[in-house]
Amino acid sequence: MDKQGDKITAVQLAFIVISSILGVAMLAFPRFVVKGAGIGAPFASIIGVGITFIGLLAIVYLGKRFPKHTLITYNEIILGKFIGRIFSIMIILFFTVNMGLETRQFAEVVKGALLPTTPIQIAIFMMIFLCATTGFQNVSTFAYIHFFYMPLIIFPFALVLLPAFGDIEVYHITPFLGNDPTWREFLKGSIAVTQSMLSFFIITMVIPYMKQPEKCLRGGVWGLLIAGFIVIFIVFMTVGVFGDEDILQMIWPTLVLGKMITVPGEILARVDAILVISWIYGVFTTLLSYYFIIVRGIGELFRYYNYRVIAVAGFPVVFCIAIFPQNIYHMYDYILLVTMYGLLLTIVYPVILLGFAKLRKKGGVSA
Repeated sequence: MDKQGDKITAVQLAFIVISSILGVAMLAFPRFVVKGAGIGAPFASIIGVGITFIGLLAIVYLGKRFPKHTLITYNEIILGKFIGRIFSIMIILFFTVNMGLETRQFAEVVKGALLPTTPIQIAIFMMIFLCATTGFQNVSTFAYIHFFYMPLIIFPFALVLLPAFGDIEVYHITPFLGNDPTWREFLKGSIAVTQSMLSFFIITMVIPYMKQPEKCLRGGVWGLLIAGFIVIFIVFMTVGVFGDEDILQMIWPTLVLGKMITVPGEILARVDAILVISWIYGVFTTLLSYYFIIVRGIGELFRYYNYRVIAVAGFPVVFCIAIFPQNIYHMYDYILLVTMYGLLLTIVYPVILLGFAKLRKKGGVSA
Protein backbone atom coordinates (compact mmCIF):
# COMPACT_ATOMS: atom_id res chain seq x y z
CA MET A 1 0.00 0.00 0.00
CA ASP A 2 1.24 3.46 -0.86
CA LYS A 3 0.61 5.59 2.19
CA GLN A 4 3.18 8.28 1.43
CA GLY A 5 0.92 10.60 -0.57
CA ASP A 6 -2.27 9.80 1.33
CA LYS A 7 -2.00 11.34 4.78
CA ILE A 8 -4.45 12.59 7.39
CA THR A 9 -3.98 14.61 10.58
CA ALA A 10 -4.88 13.94 14.20
CA VAL A 11 -7.72 16.48 13.91
CA GLN A 12 -9.14 14.63 10.92
CA LEU A 13 -8.88 11.38 12.87
CA ALA A 14 -10.93 12.95 15.68
CA PHE A 15 -13.54 14.10 13.16
CA ILE A 16 -13.72 10.61 11.67
CA VAL A 17 -14.36 9.13 15.13
CA ILE A 18 -17.05 11.69 15.98
CA SER A 19 -19.01 11.47 12.74
CA SER A 20 -18.71 7.66 12.68
CA ILE A 21 -20.19 7.28 16.17
CA LEU A 22 -22.98 9.88 15.81
CA GLY A 23 -25.06 7.98 13.33
CA VAL A 24 -27.80 5.43 12.96
CA ALA A 25 -28.34 4.47 16.59
CA MET A 26 -28.75 8.00 17.97
CA LEU A 27 -32.53 8.04 17.56
CA ALA A 28 -33.25 4.71 19.23
CA PHE A 29 -30.50 3.80 21.69
CA PRO A 30 -31.84 5.79 24.72
CA ARG A 31 -34.72 3.32 24.86
CA PHE A 32 -32.38 0.35 25.26
CA VAL A 33 -30.29 2.15 27.88
CA VAL A 34 -33.42 2.96 29.88
CA LYS A 35 -34.69 -0.59 29.44
CA GLY A 36 -31.67 -1.81 31.37
CA ALA A 37 -30.82 1.00 33.80
CA GLY A 38 -34.15 2.82 34.27
CA ILE A 39 -33.76 6.44 35.39
CA GLY A 40 -30.11 5.63 36.08
CA ALA A 41 -29.60 5.71 32.30
CA PRO A 42 -27.54 8.96 32.27
CA PHE A 43 -25.00 7.51 34.70
CA ALA A 44 -25.09 4.16 32.89
CA SER A 45 -24.26 6.01 29.67
CA ILE A 46 -21.16 7.46 31.33
CA ILE A 47 -20.06 3.93 32.24
CA GLY A 48 -20.84 2.77 28.70
CA VAL A 49 -18.62 5.47 27.22
CA GLY A 50 -15.92 4.43 29.69
CA ILE A 51 -16.13 0.82 28.46
CA THR A 52 -15.76 2.09 24.90
CA PHE A 53 -12.61 3.95 25.97
CA ILE A 54 -11.04 0.63 26.96
CA GLY A 55 -11.36 -0.66 23.42
CA LEU A 56 -10.20 2.63 21.93
CA LEU A 57 -7.09 2.80 24.10
CA ALA A 58 -6.16 -0.77 23.16
CA ILE A 59 -6.57 0.09 19.49
CA VAL A 60 -4.53 3.29 19.56
CA TYR A 61 -1.70 1.62 21.49
CA LEU A 62 -1.70 -1.17 18.93
CA GLY A 63 -1.59 1.55 16.27
CA LYS A 64 1.42 3.13 17.93
CA ARG A 65 3.20 -0.25 18.04
CA PHE A 66 2.37 -0.89 14.36
CA PRO A 67 2.28 2.60 12.80
CA LYS A 68 2.69 1.25 9.27
CA HIS A 69 0.01 -1.44 9.45
CA THR A 70 -3.75 -1.74 9.80
CA LEU A 71 -5.48 -4.28 12.04
CA ILE A 72 -5.70 -6.77 9.16
CA THR A 73 -1.92 -6.83 8.81
CA TYR A 74 -0.81 -6.80 12.44
CA ASN A 75 -3.33 -9.53 13.24
CA GLU A 76 -1.09 -11.82 11.19
CA ILE A 77 2.11 -10.38 12.67
CA ILE A 78 0.99 -10.99 16.26
CA LEU A 79 -1.04 -14.20 15.97
CA GLY A 80 0.42 -15.80 12.87
CA LYS A 81 -0.97 -15.81 9.36
CA PHE A 82 -3.66 -18.49 9.82
CA ILE A 83 -5.15 -17.40 13.17
CA GLY A 84 -4.74 -13.72 12.32
CA ARG A 85 -6.71 -14.14 9.11
CA ILE A 86 -9.50 -15.97 10.94
CA PHE A 87 -9.98 -13.04 13.31
CA SER A 88 -9.76 -10.57 10.43
CA ILE A 89 -12.52 -12.45 8.60
CA MET A 90 -14.66 -12.46 11.76
CA ILE A 91 -14.26 -8.68 12.12
CA ILE A 92 -15.10 -8.06 8.46
CA LEU A 93 -18.16 -10.32 8.72
CA PHE A 94 -19.32 -8.52 11.85
CA PHE A 95 -19.19 -5.10 10.21
CA THR A 96 -20.85 -6.46 7.07
CA VAL A 97 -23.81 -7.84 9.02
CA ASN A 98 -23.96 -4.78 11.25
CA MET A 99 -23.96 -2.43 8.27
CA GLY A 100 -26.84 -4.32 6.70
CA LEU A 101 -28.91 -4.15 9.89
CA GLU A 102 -28.08 -0.49 10.52
CA THR A 103 -29.06 0.34 6.94
CA ARG A 104 -32.38 -1.35 7.61
CA GLN A 105 -32.77 0.76 10.74
CA PHE A 106 -32.18 3.87 8.65
CA ALA A 107 -34.81 2.76 6.14
CA GLU A 108 -37.35 2.09 8.90
CA VAL A 109 -36.92 5.63 10.27
CA VAL A 110 -37.21 7.14 6.79
CA LYS A 111 -40.41 5.18 6.18
CA GLY A 112 -41.84 5.93 9.62
CA ALA A 113 -40.95 9.62 9.86
CA LEU A 114 -40.51 10.99 6.33
CA LEU A 115 -41.75 8.79 3.49
CA PRO A 116 -44.48 6.45 4.79
CA THR A 117 -45.54 5.27 1.33
CA THR A 118 -42.03 4.61 0.02
CA PRO A 119 -40.88 0.95 0.17
CA ILE A 120 -37.98 0.48 2.56
CA GLN A 121 -36.07 -1.30 -0.21
CA ILE A 122 -35.69 2.04 -2.00
CA ALA A 123 -34.11 3.76 1.00
CA ILE A 124 -31.85 0.74 1.62
CA PHE A 125 -30.75 0.64 -2.01
CA MET A 126 -29.99 4.36 -2.20
CA MET A 127 -27.94 4.46 1.01
CA ILE A 128 -25.84 1.40 0.15
CA PHE A 129 -25.42 2.72 -3.40
CA LEU A 130 -24.19 6.03 -2.02
CA CYS A 131 -21.62 4.27 0.18
CA ALA A 132 -20.54 1.83 -2.53
CA THR A 133 -19.92 4.55 -5.12
CA THR A 134 -17.73 6.61 -2.80
CA GLY A 135 -14.07 6.29 -3.70
CA PHE A 136 -12.16 4.07 -1.28
CA GLN A 137 -8.84 4.50 -3.03
CA ASN A 138 -7.78 7.58 -1.08
CA VAL A 139 -8.02 7.71 2.70
CA SER A 140 -7.60 11.49 2.59
CA THR A 141 -10.84 11.76 0.57
CA PHE A 142 -12.58 9.58 3.15
CA ALA A 143 -11.30 11.90 5.89
CA TYR A 144 -12.46 15.03 4.04
CA ILE A 145 -15.98 13.59 3.77
CA HIS A 146 -16.13 13.16 7.54
CA PHE A 147 -14.54 16.57 8.08
CA PHE A 148 -17.19 18.22 5.88
CA TYR A 149 -20.25 16.51 7.36
CA MET A 150 -19.34 16.60 11.04
CA PRO A 151 -20.54 20.21 11.67
CA LEU A 152 -23.74 19.42 9.76
CA ILE A 153 -24.33 16.58 12.23
CA ILE A 154 -23.48 18.26 15.53
CA PHE A 155 -24.85 21.80 15.20
CA PRO A 156 -28.40 20.89 14.09
CA PHE A 157 -28.55 18.31 16.88
CA ALA A 158 -27.61 21.01 19.38
CA LEU A 159 -29.98 23.55 17.80
CA VAL A 160 -32.93 21.18 18.13
CA LEU A 161 -32.21 19.53 21.49
CA LEU A 162 -30.88 22.41 23.61
CA PRO A 163 -34.26 24.21 23.81
CA ALA A 164 -35.68 21.12 25.54
CA PHE A 165 -33.69 21.94 28.69
CA GLY A 166 -36.67 23.85 30.01
CA ASP A 167 -38.82 20.71 29.84
CA ILE A 168 -36.55 18.58 32.04
CA GLU A 169 -38.15 17.31 35.23
CA VAL A 170 -35.71 16.70 38.09
CA TYR A 171 -37.67 13.70 39.39
CA HIS A 172 -37.13 11.95 36.05
CA ILE A 173 -33.37 11.76 36.64
CA THR A 174 -33.19 11.26 40.41
CA PRO A 175 -31.89 9.28 42.13
CA PHE A 176 -28.93 9.47 39.77
CA LEU A 177 -28.13 5.77 40.12
CA GLY A 178 -31.74 4.73 39.55
CA ASN A 179 -34.38 3.18 41.75
CA ASP A 180 -32.44 0.30 43.30
CA PRO A 181 -31.32 -1.27 40.00
CA THR A 182 -29.41 -4.52 40.17
CA TRP A 183 -25.82 -4.53 38.97
CA ARG A 184 -26.85 -6.73 36.05
CA GLU A 185 -29.58 -4.29 34.93
CA PHE A 186 -27.28 -1.30 35.28
CA LEU A 187 -24.52 -3.01 33.30
CA LYS A 188 -27.05 -3.95 30.62
CA GLY A 189 -27.86 -0.26 30.18
CA SER A 190 -24.17 0.64 30.03
CA ILE A 191 -23.46 -2.05 27.45
CA ALA A 192 -26.30 -0.70 25.28
CA VAL A 193 -24.38 2.58 25.01
CA THR A 194 -21.18 0.78 24.09
CA GLN A 195 -23.06 -1.23 21.46
CA SER A 196 -24.16 2.02 19.81
CA MET A 197 -20.55 3.32 19.60
CA LEU A 198 -18.71 0.40 18.00
CA SER A 199 -17.97 2.38 14.83
CA PHE A 200 -14.97 3.90 16.66
CA PHE A 201 -13.22 0.77 15.35
CA ILE A 202 -12.61 2.66 12.08
CA ILE A 203 -9.42 3.93 13.76
CA THR A 204 -7.75 0.56 13.14
CA MET A 205 -7.88 1.16 9.39
CA VAL A 206 -6.69 4.78 9.23
CA ILE A 207 -3.82 5.11 11.72
CA PRO A 208 -1.18 4.03 9.14
CA TYR A 209 -2.28 6.93 6.94
CA MET A 210 -1.64 9.61 9.56
CA LYS A 211 1.08 12.19 9.02
CA GLN A 212 2.15 11.57 12.60
CA PRO A 213 0.87 8.16 13.77
CA GLU A 214 2.22 8.81 17.25
CA LYS A 215 -0.58 11.38 17.66
CA CYS A 216 -3.29 8.77 17.14
CA LEU A 217 -3.90 8.70 20.90
CA ARG A 218 -4.68 12.41 20.97
CA GLY A 219 -6.97 12.28 17.94
CA GLY A 220 -8.76 9.12 19.04
CA VAL A 221 -9.30 10.23 22.64
CA TRP A 222 -10.56 13.69 21.71
CA GLY A 223 -12.87 12.19 19.11
CA LEU A 224 -14.38 9.73 21.57
CA LEU A 225 -14.62 12.36 24.32
CA ILE A 226 -16.66 14.68 22.12
CA ALA A 227 -18.83 11.91 20.68
CA GLY A 228 -19.24 10.37 24.15
CA PHE A 229 -20.35 13.70 25.61
CA ILE A 230 -23.03 14.03 22.91
CA VAL A 231 -24.20 10.45 23.52
CA ILE A 232 -24.50 11.12 27.26
CA PHE A 233 -26.26 14.42 26.53
CA ILE A 234 -28.86 12.71 24.34
CA VAL A 235 -29.62 10.14 27.05
CA PHE A 236 -29.78 12.84 29.74
CA MET A 237 -32.18 14.98 27.69
CA THR A 238 -34.54 12.18 26.69
CA VAL A 239 -34.73 10.72 30.20
CA GLY A 240 -34.99 14.14 31.81
CA VAL A 241 -37.91 15.17 29.60
CA PHE A 242 -39.87 11.93 29.28
CA GLY A 243 -38.91 9.74 32.22
CA ASP A 244 -38.09 6.07 32.01
CA GLU A 245 -41.65 4.72 31.70
CA ASP A 246 -42.63 6.90 28.74
CA ILE A 247 -39.37 6.21 26.89
CA LEU A 248 -40.06 2.49 26.99
CA GLN A 249 -43.21 3.16 24.96
CA MET A 250 -41.23 4.92 22.20
CA ILE A 251 -39.22 3.42 19.37
CA TRP A 252 -37.18 6.57 18.62
CA PRO A 253 -37.12 8.76 21.77
CA THR A 254 -34.68 11.31 20.34
CA LEU A 255 -36.94 11.91 17.35
CA VAL A 256 -39.98 12.34 19.61
CA LEU A 257 -37.99 14.89 21.63
CA GLY A 258 -37.26 16.79 18.42
CA LYS A 259 -40.97 16.87 17.55
CA MET A 260 -41.73 18.57 20.88
CA ILE A 261 -39.56 21.59 20.12
CA THR A 262 -41.28 24.72 18.83
CA VAL A 263 -39.72 27.90 17.47
CA PRO A 264 -41.18 31.25 18.65
CA GLY A 265 -43.33 32.75 15.93
CA GLU A 266 -43.67 29.31 14.32
CA ILE A 267 -40.98 30.14 11.78
CA LEU A 268 -40.46 26.41 11.29
CA ALA A 269 -43.52 24.17 11.25
CA ARG A 270 -41.53 20.98 11.87
CA VAL A 271 -38.29 21.48 13.78
CA ASP A 272 -37.83 17.72 13.93
CA ALA A 273 -37.15 17.79 10.18
CA ILE A 274 -33.84 19.52 10.95
CA LEU A 275 -33.01 16.73 13.38
CA VAL A 276 -33.83 14.04 10.81
CA ILE A 277 -31.75 15.73 8.10
CA SER A 278 -28.81 16.03 10.49
CA TRP A 279 -29.28 12.39 11.48
CA ILE A 280 -29.23 11.29 7.82
CA TYR A 281 -25.81 12.91 7.44
CA GLY A 282 -24.69 10.94 10.49
CA VAL A 283 -26.12 7.74 9.04
CA PHE A 284 -24.14 8.25 5.85
CA THR A 285 -20.82 8.86 7.63
CA THR A 286 -21.36 5.91 9.98
CA LEU A 287 -22.28 3.47 7.21
CA LEU A 288 -19.44 4.84 5.09
CA SER A 289 -17.03 3.94 7.91
CA TYR A 290 -18.50 0.44 8.10
CA TYR A 291 -18.10 0.01 4.35
CA PHE A 292 -14.58 1.40 4.52
CA ILE A 293 -13.64 -1.29 7.03
CA ILE A 294 -15.28 -3.95 4.85
CA VAL A 295 -13.78 -2.87 1.51
CA ARG A 296 -10.29 -1.98 2.70
CA GLY A 297 -10.25 -4.96 5.05
CA ILE A 298 -11.07 -7.44 2.28
CA GLY A 299 -8.53 -5.75 0.03
CA GLU A 300 -5.73 -6.13 2.56
CA LEU A 301 -6.79 -9.61 3.61
CA PHE A 302 -6.56 -10.97 0.07
CA ARG A 303 -3.91 -8.49 -1.15
CA TYR A 304 -6.33 -7.26 -3.80
CA TYR A 305 -6.40 -3.48 -4.03
CA ASN A 306 -9.06 -2.83 -6.66
CA TYR A 307 -11.41 -1.38 -4.06
CA ARG A 308 -14.06 -0.42 -6.61
CA VAL A 309 -14.61 -4.05 -7.53
CA ILE A 310 -14.85 -5.05 -3.87
CA ALA A 311 -17.31 -2.22 -3.16
CA VAL A 312 -19.57 -3.25 -6.05
CA ALA A 313 -19.40 -6.94 -5.09
CA GLY A 314 -20.34 -6.15 -1.50
CA PHE A 315 -23.43 -4.18 -2.52
CA PRO A 316 -25.84 -7.13 -2.95
CA VAL A 317 -24.51 -8.84 0.19
CA VAL A 318 -25.27 -5.84 2.41
CA PHE A 319 -28.61 -5.31 0.66
CA CYS A 320 -29.72 -8.90 1.32
CA ILE A 321 -28.77 -8.59 4.99
CA ALA A 322 -30.73 -5.33 5.24
CA ILE A 323 -33.97 -6.80 3.90
CA PHE A 324 -33.68 -10.05 5.89
CA PRO A 325 -35.48 -8.98 9.14
CA GLN A 326 -39.23 -9.46 8.88
CA ASN A 327 -40.11 -6.26 10.74
CA ILE A 328 -38.68 -3.52 12.91
CA TYR A 329 -38.90 -5.61 16.09
CA HIS A 330 -36.93 -8.50 14.60
CA MET A 331 -34.47 -5.96 13.24
CA TYR A 332 -33.69 -4.57 16.71
CA ASP A 333 -33.44 -8.10 18.12
CA TYR A 334 -30.82 -8.89 15.48
CA ILE A 335 -28.96 -5.61 16.05
CA LEU A 336 -28.72 -6.18 19.80
CA LEU A 337 -27.56 -9.77 19.30
CA VAL A 338 -24.97 -8.95 16.63
CA THR A 339 -23.54 -5.94 18.47
CA MET A 340 -23.33 -7.94 21.69
CA TYR A 341 -21.00 -10.40 19.96
CA GLY A 342 -19.35 -7.40 18.33
CA LEU A 343 -18.25 -6.22 21.77
CA LEU A 344 -15.95 -9.23 21.96
CA LEU A 345 -14.30 -8.28 18.67
CA THR A 346 -14.08 -4.52 19.17
CA ILE A 347 -13.47 -4.19 22.93
CA VAL A 348 -12.18 -7.48 24.35
CA TYR A 349 -10.18 -8.72 21.36
CA PRO A 350 -7.99 -5.57 20.96
CA VAL A 351 -7.08 -5.73 24.67
CA ILE A 352 -6.05 -9.38 24.33
CA LEU A 353 -4.22 -8.66 21.08
CA LEU A 354 -2.26 -5.85 22.73
CA GLY A 355 -1.31 -8.22 25.54
CA PHE A 356 -0.05 -10.82 23.04
CA ALA A 357 1.91 -8.14 21.20
CA LYS A 358 3.69 -7.17 24.40
CA LEU A 359 4.30 -10.78 25.48
CA ARG A 360 5.70 -11.73 22.07
CA LYS A 361 7.54 -8.38 21.82
CA LYS A 362 5.95 -7.64 18.47
CA GLY A 363 5.69 -4.16 17.08
CA GLY A 364 7.72 -0.99 16.90
CA VAL A 365 8.39 1.77 14.41
CA SER A 366 10.18 -0.65 12.13
CA ALA A 367 7.37 -3.23 12.27
